[in-house]
Amino acid sequence: MLEGFWPVAAIVVVVLIYVLAKVVFYMRRSEQQWMDVDKSKLRSWDDDEDQGTGRD
Repeated sequence: MLEGFWPVAAIVVVVLIYVLAKVVFYMRRSEQQWMDVDKSKLRSWDDDEDQGTGRD
């Protein structure tokens, strides 16, 4: 039974490392994109502006 465990465990570890690397990569990319945004053009959202959307 243990002879099949180690290859499967190794594959799981490799997949976890790959997923974590992708998450870190996209987090850094997102942070860089947010830093590049011209924040002077962003508008603030107030709850009062959302009246009349049908959501209660």
